[in-house]
Amino acid sequence: MASVYFLGLFAIIGLVVWWFGMFSDSGFGQMIRAMNKSSSRGKNEFSLSYPAVWCMFLFLLLLLVTRDLDLPKSVAVIGVTGLLGCVVFFILGFFPFSLPRWMYPEYHLVRRERVRAEKLARGEVVKMPSSGRVAVEAQRLEQIVREQEAAQRADKDESSR
Repeated sequence: MASVYFLGLFAIIGLVVWWFGMFSDSGFGQMIRAMNKSSSRGKNEFSLSYPAVWCMFLFLLLLLVTRDLDLPKSVAVIGVTGLLGCVVFFILGFFPFSLPRWMYPEYHLVRRERVRAEKLARGEVVKMPSSGRVAVEAQRLEQIVREQEAAQRADKDESSR
């Protein structure tokens, strides 16, 4: 029974790694995205196949726990349905068709940069990434905002004379 829980732990670790690659500006997230770009299987693999594999492990864990604890059959039906759905998503991840843009890590990266730029423009304190390409872009963005603010102050001073 204990070995079954390692399956769940393995799946949770996999989903956390996928989350970092999809939604984080951290160095670890940048590393995961860089490793994904070097993959020759396409970007749908990271968006569909990776989370499908880890969710398959979770649904398999649900099935094994259902069997061991004699839970109701409806829980097993949920597990089988989820497992089959994940298998379909896993297979679809290898085909080169376009998914909605919000399913790709690049979209979330651009969205985070846009939100950061809007906050900088409003003068709010923004947590900047500490390393990597995202940090360079954030510093460039911060410099542009500072230059715009300096130009606006210069225009305001010139017009008040």
